[in-house]
Amino acid sequence: MRIEYNIFTGIFRLFFVLFFLNATITTSAIDTLQEKILKKSQVLINTEDSTSQKICAAIDSINHTEFLSDSSFVTFIIKNIGGYFRRQGQQSNAIDVFSEAVSYLEQKESNPQILLKLYLPLGAAFEEVGLWSSAMEYYHKALLIAQDNNMQGDIARIYNNIGAAYYPTDIEKSKEYINKSLKINSKIGDKQELFINYNNLAAINVKLNAFDEALDYALQALQMVDKEEHSDMYHSMQCNIGSLYLQKGEIYLAISYINNAKDFFEKSHNYSELVTIYTLLIEAYEKSGIDSEAAKCVSTIENDLLHKISNSEVESKAHITLSDFYKRSNNYVKAYDHLKEATALKDSLVKANDKRKVNNLERIYDNEQKLRENAKAINNMQISKLKTDRTVTVIIIALIALIIIIIFLITLSQLQQKRHKANTQLVEQQIALQEKENELQQIKEQELNRVIDQKNRELSSYALTFTKDNEFLEQLSEELKQLLLVKDPRDKEYKERIRNILSQVKQRCNTDNWQEFKYYFEQVHPSFYDRLEEISPGITQRQKRLCAMLYIGLSTKEISSITFREIRSIESARNRLRKKLEVPNEESIQEFLSRKLAK
Repeated sequence: MRIEYNIFTGIFRLFFVLFFLNATITTSAIDTLQEKILKKSQVLINTEDSTSQKICAAIDSINHTEFLSDSSFVTFIIKNIGGYFRRQGQQSNAIDVFSEAVSYLEQKESNPQILLKLYLPLGAAFEEVGLWSSAMEYYHKALLIAQDNNMQGDIARIYNNIGAAYYPTDIEKSKEYINKSLKINSKIGDKQELFINYNNLAAINVKLNAFDEALDYALQALQMVDKEEHSDMYHSMQCNIGSLYLQKGEIYLAISYINNAKDFFEKSHNYSELVTIYTLLIEAYEKSGIDSEAAKCVSTIENDLLHKISNSEVESKAHITLSDFYKRSNNYVKAYDHLKEATALKDSLVKANDKRKVNNLERIYDNEQKLRENAKAINNMQISKLKTDRTVTVIIIALIALIIIIIFLITLSQLQQKRHKANTQLVEQQIALQEKENELQQIKEQELNRVIDQKNRELSSYALTFTKDNEFLEQLSEELKQLLLVKDPRDKEYKERIRNILSQVKQRCNTDNWQEFKYYFEQVHPSFYDRLEEISPGITQRQKRLCAMLYIGLSTKEISSITFREIRSIESARNRLRKKLEVPNEESIQEFLSRKLAK
């Protein structure tokens, strides 16, 4: 049994080692893919500025992590790498990194909820470069995962993203999805997401020229923002509300809200926001007839703000506002100068945007080509892995089958040994039981023989006693007869008494004691007479009596005394009985009867 156990243990260890090696190879391949994606991100990042250097240092740090979970990996590339590319306007690079990460996670069959986290920024990146179909593809993938897992918050965010994607092309569809998002966020009470929903609905209603509805949504959005925690967002929303009041013609409310925002952004030195605010104030003051205040705002933009901002789009809009102001003031020279600046900036913006779009599209095309190549390589790798897995599976199945056969043989051997041992014990128990039964049988037979011998001795004693009594009575009878001869014949009374005594003695001697003897004999030998008739059918009653007396060992004389017959008569009866029973010459009648009746 020790050898069988060692074989079984060795096979089990081999199976475990194979399984562990296969898992280790798979894990190693996955870790290599993570590292490859992170290193590719480093190559795409421009390391000339401090921000880029910090991102590359963070990538180096995380590359040296012993184990990086899928969730940590996705969080890092979204927050750090994706965030960097978004701020730099390099959406094509973000798409490149996110696409490879998605391919890696889908190949690995990672947790769907982790994939969902990556589908959303990838969809947003495609949306920003104008690839709406690709954006919608990833948004709907994310939506299916969120719905399958009842992730209400994520469902609401995805609906909002889909609505925003429809905004440029289908305003009603956009409104439908954002309202779906609003309904869910209202139930779960997510203020940050509600702010986004209300703000988007305000923008939709502005596009539909429904300024009252837009203002309602903007005011509700403002209520969702914590003034202390999100000051920039709060005051930007005030500026938007002022703009809506301006559109409605409620000038004084518009100026009030816009000035609140102006005071805040002046303190925070946010010059781009200040340029937008001052352009709104110019319009508001002109509509209210306060031209002097409008002129002050124009002067502030020209002298204090334009040279401090680096946002070409905001600068271009400011020049157009200033051009329109000077045109209304009949200062056509300055109007023309600002229009010229605005046109130049617009042209440069258009060219830059077109160039960026072309670059993004080229990058995306290149990325798609690389993804196809990667997909092909991954497919080949999967085929190779499948072959390896199939081989390992076949080996494992063979080992399992071998283990099952060995266990079966061991179990069968143990069962046979147990069965053999049980049979041996059963035979030994049967032999011991038989010996015990024989011993008990011998004891019973010995006890029975002892009882029979005792009863036979009692019968013999009874017969002898009976014989002595008969002999005494005969002797007494003879003596009484002699007295009758001796006495005087004339003494009649005396003789009469003697005769009475003789009559009683004779009556006593003639009494049949056989019934009493038979009763005691049958108590000892209950089936004697039945067996005797089987041995010799037709045997007479007297012969039965003679057999009984001979069987218990009485002599001829004792039988003669009991039966009141002469000895010669008894001997003749014995000879006739021998012939009747066909007793062999070398055997006595008693021996013959004991032998026959014992069968």
